[in-house]
Amino acid sequence: MQKIAISLIIGLILASASAVADNYRVTTLRASPGQLQTLIGEVKAYRQRMRGRVIIMRHSQGDQWDLMLLEPAGNEPANAGDFGDLVDFQLGLLAGSDSSFARLKASADETSLYHIEMFHALAGKKAALVDQRVRENQYLQLTGQTTNAVFVTSFGSDVDVFTVGFHKDMHAFAKGPSVADAAAEKAATDAGFKNRADLGFYLRSLLISHHDTLAVPVAD
Repeated sequence: MQKIAISLIIGLILASASAVADNYRVTTLRASPGQLQTLIGEVKAYRQRMRGRVIIMRHSQGDQWDLMLLEPAGNEPANAGDFGDLVDFQLGLLAGSDSSFARLKASADETSLYHIEMFHALAGKKAALVDQRVRENQYLQLTGQTTNAVFVTSFGSDVDVFTVGFHKDMHAFAKGPSVADAAAEKAATDAGFKNRADLGFYLRSLLISHHDTLAVPVAD
């Protein structure tokens, strides 16, 4: 009965989300000691059961989880895979994004490095934070850099917003603007910032905290 009630609550949350947003279930897993290899096998089997509609990211540095699963929430968003004694913790959240799963999967198929950033907004600043993330994507696009998929949490976590960057390799991740400095400055103002430096300063003014993680794909 409790699980049914939770599912109904989540369903109402998803129904109230923007009509243009796709809804996702995000699960982070930390393997029990000595169980990481077995857990990876179980997660890959879960992806097969879900007909490949799961993007699996393996932590490289920067956070406490080992694996992150990103998948469409579907009609039963509470029914995440259960990895039982193989994990020390399993945490899940629901989030909406304007990025379709088809687009995310196509990006993941070309990716060897993920950059994941998770943000905790100051009180009353969540909408401004979402807007900053969207406008920073405009700047990145104008300067020839990789944009990020933006996710807004709706249930299950104190993380307000998180982004995922899909990069071909470390060199692509570290690459700066592909335009001259003057053009990059103009791109920043065109995206609504005071200048390039304002991207970071304005973002920081909206946050309690944030942390980022590098991760790699888990192949079949």
